[in-house]
Amino acid sequence: MPHGATSDGAMAADTGIFSPMHRTDLAPFHARFPQGAAHTWLTRRWYYTPRSHRAYSVRQISPGDRRLLAEFALTLGQHTDDRELSSVQGLSDMLFERVIAGGADNAVGFAALENTAGGDRVIGVAAYAPATDESASFSLAVAHTHREEQVGRILLSTLVRHAKRVCVPRLTGEMHWSNRPMQMLAMSMGFSVEPDARDRNLRRLVLPLK
Repeated sequence: MPHGATSDGAMAADTGIFSPMHRTDLAPFHARFPQGAAHTWLTRRWYYTPRSHRAYSVRQISPGDRRLLAEFALTLGQHTDDRELSSVQGLSDMLFERVIAGGADNAVGFAALENTAGGDRVIGVAAYAPATDESASFSLAVAHTHREEQVGRILLSTLVRHAKRVCVPRLTGEMHWSNRPMQMLAMSMGFSVEPDARDRNLRRLVLPLK
């Protein structure tokens, strides 16, 4: 599923609700912003994982995240079975060829980052890229180490809010039929789950935004 939402195993969704930390930091960004604005400050919002009580932050992806995203994609591939490798590749293509490339494409992504002794580490990403004038395809992936920590919910909520703010008409995605956690997450956020005429093992996720 090249533009899939999420999948079993490494690309897993989370369910549940938890409160963010009462703190918002602003991280300086001096490279080219995906929409072309220079010297923009990216808002970094902090959250706690509900089970392990670890802090992580969520912010918009920038071109300077190329190395972190490459490491994340590599880790996903190592913990993904053969049937899901195409979805990992599809997510990588969206991130590197559309979100980071920027330009007039209007593709956007958000990353969840955990601070480690070696610096920031990506533990999840959510991104969308325009598919037609009326819809954008989205992808969501969470590291296997955080698949039950509700990181997916925060990322998808952030992506949906941004899409509404910039007037994206509709978000669409794909998931494997057996991915119950993603289905429950999507339905709880208003997505409809539809059969995929091309592949009976896939389901389409659709969310009208206006």
